[in-house]
Amino acid sequence: MPSRSVVPVSVALIVRDEADRIGPALASVAWADEVVVLDSGSTDQTCAIAAASGARVVVEPWRGYGAMKNRAAEVCQHDRILSLDADERVDPDLAASIQALPADAPAAAWRVRRRNHVAGRAIRHWPWAWDRQIRVYDRRRARFVAAAVHESVCADGPVADLPGILDHLTYRDWQDGVDRNRRYAELWASAERAQARPSRWVDRKIRPAVAFWRHLLIRGHLLSGRDGWRWSQLTAEYVRWKYELLAEPQG
Repeated sequence: MPSRSVVPVSVALIVRDEADRIGPALASVAWADEVVVLDSGSTDQTCAIAAASGARVVVEPWRGYGAMKNRAAEVCQHDRILSLDADERVDPDLAASIQALPADAPAAAWRVRRRNHVAGRAIRHWPWAWDRQIRVYDRRRARFVAAAVHESVCADGPVADLPGILDHLTYRDWQDGVDRNRRYAELWASAERAQARPSRWVDRKIRPAVAFWRHLLIRGHLLSGRDGWRWSQLTAEYVRWKYELLAEPQG
């Protein structure tokens, strides 16, 4: 089949138990030349839904976010990669701008503008309303830093911006936010413990309060009313969990 883009594009997703969200994500990249889904042990219908959409499904053990995203890119056929999460949707303008990228583009990677939603509602105010993430890259010149959590792309060359929007439908509901932040905190604490980082009293008691008021007042979450208050609380809880978990004795 001839390429649908100027340069063939592979879409790479890492997933686990995303049956309720992966379908729309894959539908938003139906234009891609290849879609690879790297699954780390789903117990729901994630793999079946992905395969039915035409994606190539690969199942491997979990090894951390950054490492899994690099592995997903490795098993792709093409060098130009779009890294996508199951809770993200590529809008038509972004799809068109990715497809139009020339073969001789000087950039090694491209940032996309991401519009964030929480519990089904768009966030209205900075800094959570929008962010920019490197999601399109040449795997020969860029790759994810192999972090356990909060992974990012490191590019060996210029980084450019792409028109269009990546919709990010983050926490399904507030409990999902609590559960996910708890998991992220555990991953962060495990990684920092391996580096012998201490957990001080000020980290556990003062940092969470500072995080709460910084997000509520300085970063403007107060303008979002009850939702902004809850987002600020969630951020503070995440900070507290990180350092409390770091302080726990290990057997």
